[in-house]
Amino acid sequence: MHDTKNMEKDIEPTQMLANPGYISSKKNSNKATLNRVLSFSLLMCQIMVFGTIIGLVVTTAKFHQKLSGCLETACPDSCIGFQKKCFYFSHDTRNWTSSQRFCDTQGADLVQVETQEELEFLLRYKGPSDHWIGLKRKQSQPWKWKNGTELPTRLHSRGEGECAYLTDNGVSSARSYTERKWICSKPDTYAQMKQQSPNLSSKAVTPY
Repeated sequence: MHDTKNMEKDIEPTQMLANPGYISSKKNSNKATLNRVLSFSLLMCQIMVFGTIIGLVVTTAKFHQKLSGCLETACPDSCIGFQKKCFYFSHDTRNWTSSQRFCDTQGADLVQVETQEELEFLLRYKGPSDHWIGLKRKQSQPWKWKNGTELPTRLHSRGEGECAYLTDNGVSSARSYTERKWICSKPDTYAQMKQQSPNLSSKAVTPY
């Protein structure tokens, strides 16, 4: 007796020869599988390329943002920069209180002279006019800047007034109600950024 399984194996090649569509079907199946693999591979490549492009766009945007920050003007056009400060020299005249109020609205103060170099700079740029500075005193009290520090002896103030101003010869004083030009000062853009964040994060700066 013949083994039934062997008979089936013997018959199968005969069926394949008798039915050419069987081979064609097998080929089509393999081709479809290959097409699916190729399509999947192509899709993955497209995703990788798209992701790379997005990464480049984001990196470029960040670079331009940092570059823009680096190119930003340290001081407004109406000011003069010196030793990481912006100085505004007024054109009109006001009393001491009104002058300080103007500086307040600009995020600044009447100037506080901190170094000899700064004093020489102010004398050079103020022109022939006297200018109020951020120095004041109460009766029989020492001269103090707005932040509470006392006037150093090298900047001795002349006069009997309670508010100080800058002359060609140094510092003098007058009554607060007299009108003069004034000088405002505040840290420049980079100094403000450094004060506000150790990472130098930017913040809008009010122009003069």
